[in-house]
Amino acid sequence: MKRIVLTSLVILTSIGSVAPAQSITRVHNVVMPMRLAVRPDSRLWLEGSSNVRDWRCEATSLDASVDIDDATHSAASTADRIRRVQVRVPTHALTCGRSQMDHIMYKALHVDDAPECRQIVGRFEVVSAASGARPTLVMQGTLRIAGRERVVRMPVELEEQADGSVRAKGALPILMTDYGISPPTALFGVLRTENRIVVKFDLLVDRPASVASLDEIEP
Repeated sequence: MKRIVLTSLVILTSIGSVAPAQSITRVHNVVMPMRLAVRPDSRLWLEGSSNVRDWRCEATSLDASVDIDDATHSAASTADRIRRVQVRVPTHALTCGRSQMDHIMYKALHVDDAPECRQIVGRFEVVSAASGARPTLVMQGTLRIAGRERVVRMPVELEEQADGSVRAKGALPILMTDYGISPPTALFGVLRTENRIVVKFDLLVDRPASVASLDEIEP
């Protein structure tokens, strides 16, 4: 069984351009899904609040990809062909705009405790879709933060651009304690962050012109 490797939220990391063109692998006349890298202007960030002020931490880099069905014999749009999304963000790529806040966050996320804590990783698959002016997907998968993985479900709003590119936007509320994270405090407890945070993303995928078949991806 091939293991999906997150190349990128995320999301969600040096995103880069679409993967180099390669031949599409056919197995018994079935075209394998294709993987597209998200554009460099894609974004992922965290939002939260405290008893003093709201806060926001943005990913300065992320590595994300979108798998779509081949459309050789179909008139379906790119948005209709999305099947899964993979996101990986190096924890040290998150910055909150203040070095003290960054240090507090890295400590809360156990960055230096174990290798699996050094990245935030998400794998999501489409479980249902609704059409309309702005089609919406419901995606389900796993999110790993601070080395702990949980199953999550979220709606993703799609917007297809005139040039065929697709914008995918979503927000996922989570509790830090669900991932073994103690909500950070500072100034000897004077500042206390709330347990609930929201992971938000805005991913952009170009029209699938140059793609790699999943059969070519490292197992």
